[in-house]
Amino acid sequence: MNRNLAVFAYRPDGELYLGVDFGYRNPFACLWIQPIDQGERVLVLDEYYQRYRTTAENGRALLQLHQASGYGRLTGAFCDPSDPEKRAVLSEVLGLEVKAPRRSVEAGQELVRRWLKVQPDGLPGLLIHHRCKNLIRELTGYLKHEPGQGEHHAVDALRYFFAGWDGPN
Repeated sequence: MNRNLAVFAYRPDGELYLGVDFGYRNPFACLWIQPIDQGERVLVLDEYYQRYRTTAENGRALLQLHQASGYGRLTGAFCDPSDPEKRAVLSEVLGLEVKAPRRSVEAGQELVRRWLKVQPDGLPGLLIHHRCKNLIRELTGYLKHEPGQGEHHAVDALRYFFAGWDGPN
């Protein structure tokens, strides 16, 4: 099997998380994220990126995509801490407590940067599947978070994951 394909394979026996950035007029962004190799590497397997839907509508769409993709039970989910009502709605729809990390924007950005660094095997710690087009597009133009400036919704979803996840055991 091609090494790159093996790296991006979903592992049903592994942990699986969601990173979520709420939106309506701006996109609602969600990433399916799986730590692998005892948490030494993180895969972004899939993304959902949609405008003009309520949080409940987005939650139902996430469940449909999750099931259609053949993903197993979610381990956890992390989201934007600024809207507890949306977090409660999404938690109810998903049947899973969606947590709001309390790390600063800067701390979250530093975690993303750290995971993007190349490891001794020549690959970065964070691997992103090519179907995550919005995340890839946003990362190529992302230098720092500036509220209200530029597109960084999928990147924010990634940042919320890293800000909430406990990292390698």
